[in-house]
Amino acid sequence: MANVNLTYRDVINAWSDAATAHLQIASFDHGTLDYLDASSQERKYPYIFMRPLSAVVAERVKTYNFEVYSLDIPKISSGNNLDVVTNTETYIYDLVAWFNFGPAVRQQYYDVNITTVVPVNEAFQDRLFGWVGTVDVTTPFNLDYCSYPQ
Repeated sequence: MANVNLTYRDVINAWSDAATAHLQIASFDHGTLDYLDASSQERKYPYIFMRPLSAVVAERVKTYNFEVYSLDIPKISSGNNLDVVTNTETYIYDLVAWFNFGPAVRQQYYDVNITTVVPVNEAFQDRLFGWVGTVDVTTPFNLDYCSYPQ
């Protein structure tokens, strides 16, 4: 029997596809918070970064919990952080809408829900502004011995 469970790789690839399809988002990555800080110098902005928090399995359902960072650097000429903060918040909502109402290609049924969005100002001692949202990806999960590799 083939494994039909949604994997971490599947989730990251789907979010990468959504970010790539977005006309304003310039780059996407994922990993631990120290990677976000270390890679910020080489990034193209606006930037989406997914930080995994947990995976919870209960009653044939698996929920991945992520922090989704939407970050940008204000243009030096305008120095207007208001535009950056407004746009980066919208990008998070755009990505969630991609899965729930848009053209997302799905391996199987899953839900993408956003629970909180918190502003990020001058993250990592540089000029990054934006938002971090807590996002849950919930999917059916088949936990049985029939899927055990032999």
